[in-house]
This record gives sequence, C-alpha cells and structure tokens, in this order.
Amino acid sequence: MKIDVDLPKFDIPKDFIVGDGITGDILNMYGLFPCKIKAGVFAFCTRGTIRVTINLDEHTARANDFITLLPNTFIQIHEVSEDAEVCFVAFSSRFLESINFIRTISNLIVTIIENPVVPLPGNAATIYKDFFSLLVRADNAPDSILFTDSLKPVLDLLIQGVVNMYRKFNTWKEPVLSRDKEIAREFVQLVWQYYTKERSASFYAGKLRITLPHFCYVIKKTTGMTALDIIANVVIMDAKAQLKSTNLLIKEISIGLGYSNVAFFDKYFRRYVGMSPLEYRNS
Repeated sequence: MKIDVDLPKFDIPKDFIVGDGITGDILNMYGLFPCKIKAGVFAFCTRGTIRVTINLDEHTARANDFITLLPNTFIQIHEVSEDAEVCFVAFSSRFLESINFIRTISNLIVTIIENPVVPLPGNAATIYKDFFSLLVRADNAPDSILFTDSLKPVLDLLIQGVVNMYRKFNTWKEPVLSRDKEIAREFVQLVWQYYTKERSASFYAGKLRITLPHFCYVIKKTTGMTALDIIANVVIMDAKAQLKSTNLLIKEISIGLGYSNVAFFDKYFRRYVGMSPLEYRNS
C-alpha cells in the first residue's frame, strides 16, 4: 500500500486512486463534519465496524461488507472500532462523467442510495478482498498497468460485480410501497436533484402532481419531518461539507447553493445550525 494514500474528501486530482489497509486513524478524518464526495467509491470492509451516515441514513459496515458510494454522496463517520480496516478504489468525477457512469447504473441508483452497504458471504468476500489487493499491487508496480485506457475495463468489472451483488446477495426485499411511501420516496429523489435550485414545498408538490396540503400531510406522516426540514437537511449538509472541505469563499458556496444574496444564506444557515457559516468554518 502507498503510505501517503488519501481517501477522497471532495474529488480526486487524477482518474483513480486505490488503497488497502486503510485504518481507523484515516477513516476518522470523516468524523468531524459531513463530507461531500464527488468521486465514485467502491470499498470493502475487511474487519471491524464503522458506524456512518451516508446521505441522510445511518448504516453500520462490518467485516465482509461492500460499500458503494455514488458521486455526490454525503458521508460522515460517527464511530470506528479499533480494529477497523477497509480497502477501496475511487474514480474521479471527471472520469465517471466521461464514460456516462450514472446512465450505466441508472436502474440501480435508487437501490444503491437506499442500501449502500451490502453484506457478502465468505466466498464472495474473499474474491473481493483479493481483487482489491491485486489492484493495489498493480498500481504500486514500477510499470503500473493501471492507466486511463485500462480503467474502463476495471470499472466495468466492478459495475458488473455490483449489479450481481444487488441481485444475488441482498438481505432486504423490495417493499411493496403504499402510495404515501411512494410519494415520500419520489420526493427525496427530487430533493437530491433540485435542492440547489428549488426549496419550496409547492415546487415539489407540483412535480409530484398532488396538491400542496396533501403533499405536506403525506411527507410529515411518512417521514416524521416536514418537507422543508428534509430539504434543509440536504442543503445544510452540502453547505457544511463545502465550508470544511473546500477553500471556496462563503459567497461562492452561497451562489452554488442557489442563494444570490449571501445574507439570506447566512440567515438560513444560522436557523438550522445555530451559528453563521463563517463561525462554522472556523469552529
């Protein structure tokens, strides 16, 4: 393993990075605040446990669990056991966009978002552990065979593995959703798509083609949160990630999140965090 390997905290400067033997000391750098990862990450937990929030849901990854983090995933690690260790490969957002990665896995996007951690049986776990070790050896070799033209076949192999994984090794069953839960699920998907541009409940009710009162009632009933609070959670998570993980000016972050007026962004952030964006950045 390369001693100086860094896990992606925003994006990566080259097409890919790979590493194994990543311990709790490195994983804990994700524990101070949410990080938005623009890269796509495939990881495998070889031992220990990791309690982590991925997007808005908390998960616990254990030994022999495979983790898929799609581009633009929010992640925050809460607790790492002393013996925790993972291996991973990450592909930059630029590389993934060049091969239209999201379209390739479009049929699985919702399933992966809702179930990013998949437990594998022993034989499959051994194969994936060996696969990551092989990638690390290939990358560390003096004449590495891993270069841009060879990455797509590697990614294709990973994608096919992920597709088979979700078909064969999943421990959940696709629920038969009531209409109310379907509305809530579709709303959350829309929020991830439009949160930097639209924050009004009426916009999402219109997209779902239901009345605003019915929309607000259904979201509160099925999630226990108001629609505006769900939108705010995503906006604030993104803002926190950018404030801590980038050197962007607060004005630039504000504009990127759809606020043309920094004062409005400051007020919105204070409402949900209890301090200004600058205070949060410096905290």
